[in-house]
Amino acid sequence: MKRTNIFSVRFKDNNEVLALANGCSALWDVLNYKRRQSFFAGNFDWDSSKEYKSFAPNVGSATAQQVICKNNTAWRVFFKLLKMKGEGELKDVRKVSPPGYWKDRNTNKVIPRILIRNDCYKIKGRTIRLPKRIRGRIMGNLKWTGKQGLLEIRYDTLKHKWYAYQPVETQAISQPIRHNHAYVDLGVRYPITSVIESVQKPIAYNGTPLLTDWWYWNKRIAEHQSELKRCTGKNTSSRLKKLYQTRQRRFRNAINNYVSNFVKRCEDSGVSEIVVGDLTGIRNNASKGTKTNTMINNFWGHRYLTERIQITAENHGITVSFVDERGTSSVCPRCGSDDKIIRRGRLFKCKACGLEAHRDCVGAFNISLVHGSHHEGDGNWVMTHPEVVNDFVSFHTNSLKGTP
Repeated sequence: MKRTNIFSVRFKDNNEVLALANGCSALWDVLNYKRRQSFFAGNFDWDSSKEYKSFAPNVGSATAQQVICKNNTAWRVFFKLLKMKGEGELKDVRKVSPPGYWKDRNTNKVIPRILIRNDCYKIKGRTIRLPKRIRGRIMGNLKWTGKQGLLEIRYDTLKHKWYAYQPVETQAISQPIRHNHAYVDLGVRYPITSVIESVQKPIAYNGTPLLTDWWYWNKRIAEHQSELKRCTGKNTSSRLKKLYQTRQRRFRNAINNYVSNFVKRCEDSGVSEIVVGDLTGIRNNASKGTKTNTMINNFWGHRYLTERIQITAENHGITVSFVDERGTSSVCPRCGSDDKIIRRGRLFKCKACGLEAHRDCVGAFNISLVHGSHHEGDGNWVMTHPEVVNDFVSFHTNSLKGTP
């Protein structure tokens, strides 16, 4: 499997690194400009020999080659997505845009970026060696070891730091000890609710602390936007970007904690496959009031959540599959009735058979039935209160609130 090490780097000579990065970004922008113009003119030009000859002496032949190859890949993906959009396969995608420039749209400044071929850099201990005798010190530890791939180094203009992204080919940390299944219902109030075979009590991860934290930073962002517009007439600033970055970082960090804890429980329970309710297209049906729509469209990153479940599960040798989750939270898992169902808050009540249960647990249990699982008994255990997990993310709404 492929994984990426992300780490910050401190270079001995920042000017040399900046010169190399600006050269790579300039090559990308010059080549991309030519290709965009030819695309809009209806006669796409793949030739890059002129750009290669111009920039290779400054950035190195291997580095120039990698920048061109990455641009080639970006355009091939664009044409593929454009074809899929035309054939109606990308219903959730509003517009497919051609590859952009390595520039900040607001400041029009170049975003420094470097691409180094896998055999042109070396990492030994905490030292990283790049072409042109550039040396740097790695801050932190590398999580993954294995065959290294293309190294990409970017400069974060907000934090004023260099960050390196190193893909590696590695092996799973562990393998399942049994062949149980875990069935997952994704939501906003409870990001993950799961029914695990061989575990009697369902698990529900409380998203209220995460949601409270998101609304807090949303309010901070709105206040700063209003102040910025009133005082300067501008729509953006470095502080505003930091606020957005902080909100996203905290959200993703909390989601990573949820997923890590959940997958560890699955591993301990001998789960070999996690079955997740597919939420593709949920935003198209979001018409449940202003506040709910805001949460679904802006707060709830279900794609990020599902990606993290897939990646983290794969780390432990667990496969992830998806089933259609439509109707799973509105059908009684005991009698199959979809009539006279009461849903109030997290309560699910079926008047036909009298079942009372946690609404998200019903969704997870019905996903198991859709997948073809056969449970012993009549599913009465769904009525029990799930084990609510929230203590390990309590720090997100307390100790970290402050000015970024």
